[in-house]
Amino acid sequence: MIRKFATFLLLTLSITPTLQGKDVSIATVDMNRIFNEYIEFQDAKRELDRFVLEWERQKDSLKQYIDSLKNLLEIEKPGLTEKGREKRELEIQKAQEAYSNFIKNIWGDNGLFYKKSSELLEPYYKKIQETIKNVAMANGFDLVLNNDAKVILYVSNSQDITDKVLQELNKTYAQQAISGGKRYRIAVFPLMETEPGAQKLQLGNRLQKSLYQGITGNVLLEVIPTDNVNKEISRSNLTNNKLFPETCKQIALSLNADYFVCGTVETSGENVNFVYKLYRTATGEKLQEITGSATDPRESLDVESLQKARLLSQQFKP
Repeated sequence: MIRKFATFLLLTLSITPTLQGKDVSIATVDMNRIFNEYIEFQDAKRELDRFVLEWERQKDSLKQYIDSLKNLLEIEKPGLTEKGREKRELEIQKAQEAYSNFIKNIWGDNGLFYKKSSELLEPYYKKIQETIKNVAMANGFDLVLNNDAKVILYVSNSQDITDKVLQELNKTYAQQAISGGKRYRIAVFPLMETEPGAQKLQLGNRLQKSLYQGITGNVLLEVIPTDNVNKEISRSNLTNNKLFPETCKQIALSLNADYFVCGTVETSGENVNFVYKLYRTATGEKLQEITGSATDPRESLDVESLQKARLLSQQFKP
């Protein structure tokens, strides 16, 4: 849907009847960056992703129910009468019809996915189109092309208006966040334990606790309780040596987090080395990376990790 809109948008901006008989000034815009870095659009897309996640869970539940009925029939089949077997088969048939109808209602033509996509994303498509047009006109450009398209082989940086468009799109969001006292939801994950020493000492959870304490004082942050984060990790059947950024991103989405922090920890002799990484949930973009090192005794490591956590929280300033 996004790619179709990008094509439509740029065709629309290219229709300029008044250009006949004059030199055409051409600008480019990277629509892939626009969609990935326009914060309000990503917020809306994240909301859509939550609906999709719930629909996927319902779909999986229906599929599991069908499988359980089939397994039950196989187990009971030797002792069933013909009437009993027909009853079980009818249950399976009805469950399969419910499954097919659910998929059609969600992802079929004019289904809930299409309707919810239009409801959540259409206002931002229009705002993107209007902003590109305004920025192009303000900078004297007559025609705007998508420089993410494969047909464009070279473009000068002076003709790329992507940054200016993003600045305009995100300007209102930034002003509202500061003046309106917006707080950003942030999820803090245990650090991924990359070797046996760190796993034996359970350093991932220990540093998660220090990280949580270190950023909780920032008034712009609503830090999601670590219990909530760890419950989602357990529900996903993950351990602390499998907490890759992409995995954490999916959990952060389910927790409605604007940002998340994950990282790695390892032991090296008597030292503990760790890395904190801050990501924007909607785009998966890494915003900051901070490294730390301390000797193993608890007090030394906790002091170091708290200092690094507070340094990371300075990314969010009024």
